[in-house]
Amino acid sequence: MLKAILLGNGAREGVLEGVAALRPVIEQFVEVVAADFNNIVDLTNVDADIAIVFGGDGSILRSVHQMCENQLPILAINLGTLGFLSSVDPAGVGPFLESDAFRNMATREQILLNCSVWRRKEIGVEPFDFRTVSPRLSSRALPSGWQSGMSDRYCYGNHLVVNEVALRGVAPFSILKIDLAIDGELVTTFRGDGLIVSTPVGSTGHSLSAGGPILRNSLDSVVISPLAPLTLNFRPVVDSASRVYEMQARTGEVFLVVDGESRQKLMSDDLVVIRRAPFPFKMISVPENKYYRNLQRKLSWGVDTITRHNTRK
Repeated sequence: MLKAILLGNGAREGVLEGVAALRPVIEQFVEVVAADFNNIVDLTNVDADIAIVFGGDGSILRSVHQMCENQLPILAINLGTLGFLSSVDPAGVGPFLESDAFRNMATREQILLNCSVWRRKEIGVEPFDFRTVSPRLSSRALPSGWQSGMSDRYCYGNHLVVNEVALRGVAPFSILKIDLAIDGELVTTFRGDGLIVSTPVGSTGHSLSAGGPILRNSLDSVVISPLAPLTLNFRPVVDSASRVYEMQARTGEVFLVVDGESRQKLMSDDLVVIRRAPFPFKMISVPENKYYRNLQRKLSWGVDTITRHNTRK
């Protein structure tokens, strides 16, 4: 039997009840070797074959961060609202686990990003050796020979990115000035409320609300989306995930926001470096889980919203 870990947000309504109802079914087909519904267990060395995640896209995101470089194929059980990534509904768990689709277990890989912050060296401040945190993240943090001026900086933070990286201002809000470079080439100095660099998975989140395009999850790309640009000539840009992206805020107080959570307050000269992480995350493919069907249902494509509203009354 395959070894599985059970994950989810136990504070979310219905998750623990869903686990209690479905665990006997699950244990008919896999061996459960660990379970964590408080996001506190170190999973980087857990001996398992798959991760079964209870919840929606937010629970999947938490699980990917928790596993870090030890990315197990995820089977997501959707509880509550429809998620873009959620694989199977509770009623379909048993039939899927006993199906040929599970026994053959095809997976789809989706890119992760690595976001590091580089600060100029100061007297009495030792460089942050993030190899002690995640050797595989550090191994490709900076390509050889890139950014000749990096010798005077040290790594001040290192983050795994599932959805997006955003540079945002703080209250009282003011126009930010952000230099954007790709592979060491200055692209533009952006002026506005902020910039978002998003993965294909994250393209249906904050980036979409800012006017960015939807990228299919399997694409090897990122999208750069402006937040309330001061001029109308800056539009979302799609480029390769294999490139190195730099953002450097020049004015105002700025926060680095990773996957919707504020991670660091930046100084005006801090350099944010974004590149592909050296490992992807993996979702177990469920034949009934169709990409465009999910988009149709989640985004109400082809639905007359006025008619739907009147029908509900």
